[in-house]
Amino acid sequence: MDTLYQQKKSALTRDRIIIATLECIITHGYESTSVAKVAKLAQLSTGAMQYHFETKIDAIKAAIEYLHDKRLADRQRDMANMPAAADPLAYGIKVYWEHLNKDHFLAYQELVIAARTHPELSAVLRPAYQKFLETWRADYSREIPVWGHNQKKMDLVADAIQYLLEGLAFGRLNQQISNKDTQELISFMTEIMTDWAAENFEDPPR
Repeated sequence: MDTLYQQKKSALTRDRIIIATLECIITHGYESTSVAKVAKLAQLSTGAMQYHFETKIDAIKAAIEYLHDKRLADRQRDMANMPAAADPLAYGIKVYWEHLNKDHFLAYQELVIAARTHPELSAVLRPAYQKFLETWRADYSREIPVWGHNQKKMDLVADAIQYLLEGLAFGRLNQQISNKDTQELISFMTEIMTDWAAENFEDPPR
């Protein structure tokens, strides 16, 4: 009983630290995030935090894993709620853009920007991102049969959508792109991608 209680308590404390790490990155940026600031935000002593994560990069690594897991879980949940009459590709674009406007993607943006000048962060972020992509692609190929049947073409479409939307999200950081222009670009891209898919995707065998 005591061992189980301690394990649960340790897991909850670890989760508090991970959430506090992400909140610290969003509020202060990667450069100003420190073990002391995260510990204070998590309402722990520095020593208690370092029992779970000895260094800042250890906490960041766990936060990145949590971040990607949350993004995947949110996407799966939202795609599962897709209306029966909706076009899966158009709906997927809508869902992904909504996710890119949440705090968890803001934290990811901060990490990507910081990784350019911090090799230790880049070394953690790159493989985690590749794992995220592989899981994301495997999920949608399983969920939408026509996408799985046209895997290579769908991967090309997914790359175009992902990098266009993420680039647009970076452009929105300092309001460099207006709301009106943003919506027009998303509508334009959605039309192009859905039309291309309709013309080039083959129906799976029944």
